[in-house]
Amino acid sequence: MSDFMVETHALSKIFKKIIAVDRIDLRIPKGSIYALLGPNGAGKTTSIRMLLGLLKPSEGEIFVNEINVSSSPREIRGKIGLLPQFSAAYYDLTPMKNIKFTLELNDIPYEEVQSKMTEYFQTLDITPELLNKPFSKLSGGEQRAICFIMAAITNKEFLILDEPTTGLDISRAKYIRSIIKDLVEKEGKTVLLSSHLVSDLEELAEYCGILKKGKLIFQGNKQEIINTYAPETSDFEDAIVEAFKTPIKEVKVPFGGI
Repeated sequence: MSDFMVETHALSKIFKKIIAVDRIDLRIPKGSIYALLGPNGAGKTTSIRMLLGLLKPSEGEIFVNEINVSSSPREIRGKIGLLPQFSAAYYDLTPMKNIKFTLELNDIPYEEVQSKMTEYFQTLDITPELLNKPFSKLSGGEQRAICFIMAAITNKEFLILDEPTTGLDISRAKYIRSIIKDLVEKEGKTVLLSSHLVSDLEELAEYCGILKKGKLIFQGNKQEIINTYAPETSDFEDAIVEAFKTPIKEVKVPFGGI
């Protein structure tokens, strides 16, 4: 049995003559939070879409929990909880109806997760009144919190969270980071995190992969990133900035602390 939730082998995606993802070897350990980082256009979204089976690789292989994604794309989509960057909720339904629809799609009885949802509602200040408004009438932060709950209650072993705290106030962002840690530490889930917020990355990520122009230029734990790119300041944000500025090379620490 593999120790990795995700393994890719020379994974590539080419659109006409543009190489969006260039022979990357991701390794995401089970029961961890792995941040996929990179400037705009680095290949993050394309990589995530291939992991979900929504895009077919031009070359290479992807395994999620030892299942070949290219061979079983529908099976894979049923095993991954997803928080997309933009809302996937139905805007004419209420938040509660959206949540119940998500549960039905995943064959999860409402009663099975009712206590967990109640806890999430209280923690994230989601009131009964808010739950019964049309989703379209919610603020951006309220919509984001509801979409996070929809992803978190699916009982999937592997969660892909794209910008989970974007648009949230400080309090809700803090509590969502706490929930993410609990999902991993208490429930044994694996999380792939994509975020531009250093506060998310610094608090949550155990391991990081850095993409630049489609290439995986670094993969390892946070301390290895600091040691490699910012040894003088020992600052994680400095390390990320320097990594983005560094000319493309091979992976400096092949699966370093992974």
